[in-house]
Amino acid sequence: MSSTGDAIKRVVEAFERSDWSEIDIRSGKLRIHLTATAARPAVTTAGVTASDAPEATGPSVSEPAAGRADPEIDPMPSGAHVVTSPSPGIFWRSPEPGVPPFADIGQSIDGSATVCIVEVMKLMNHVKAGASGDVVAVYGENGVAVKKGQALFAIAPSGAPS
Repeated sequence: MSSTGDAIKRVVEAFERSDWSEIDIRSGKLRIHLTATAARPAVTTAGVTASDAPEATGPSVSEPAAGRADPEIDPMPSGAHVVTSPSPGIFWRSPEPGVPPFADIGQSIDGSATVCIVEVMKLMNHVKAGASGDVVAVYGENGVAVKKGQALFAIAPSGAPS
C-alpha cells in the first residue's frame, strides 16, 4: 500500500476509535471527510467518484485490544497518578522504532518527563508524566489508537507506600 494509503488507513482507524463525530482533512488535491453514523463512518475523497472511493468498514465503537490492560477491568493501583491521553490519536511508547520506551513499569520518572507520544495527523504530542514516582502500569498499546481521556500510565507518586 502507498504511504498515502497507509496515512488514510491510519486516519480512518483513529477516527473509528475516537469520540469525534466528524473530521475533514485536506492536503493538496486529497480530501478526506469522515462522519460517524450508527453503521460506519463515511469516507469521501476529492476527484474520486463514490463508486471508486475506498469504503470504511468495521465498528464505529472501539473495543480494547486483546491482551491490553483495560483500566475498567484492571483497576488502577490505589493512590496512583493516572496519565491520560490529551486527544484521540496513535499511542507511541518511544520516540522512534527500535529505541527503548520513554517510560516502563518499575522505572522512576520525574513529573516533567515525557512518558509517550500521542500522534494526531502527523503531529507528535509529547505527553508528560504529571507526577514524579514509579511507573506501575502501562495501559496503552504501542501503535494503537487511543481515545481522549483514555488511561495510558499509572504512576505511584514518590514517597507513596508500596
